[in-house]
Amino acid sequence: MPSKSEYFFAMIFLTERPLYPLQVILREILVESNQSSVSYDSSSALDKYKTLVEYCTIVVATLPILCIYPFIQKYFVTGVMIGSIKG
Repeated sequence: MPSKSEYFFAMIFLTERPLYPLQVILREILVESNQSSVSYDSSSALDKYKTLVEYCTIVVATLPILCIYPFIQKYFVTGVMIGSIKG
């Protein structure tokens, strides 16, 4: 399982955008939305837009997991059952 430092290493060492992991791309989106709201006058419409962008990135990041998990769940259960058998 990757640790928190894996995100940081990817951010530092990867220079080609197609190789970026999902976390780095999501971070870029969130930083851009925060910078755009800082450069303009702070209004409630921009704050709502910033919040909307943050929530949309969370949904986009979790949607593939939610779609794939039901199909591969049986393999997780099988692996847990095999690992729990004592000899």
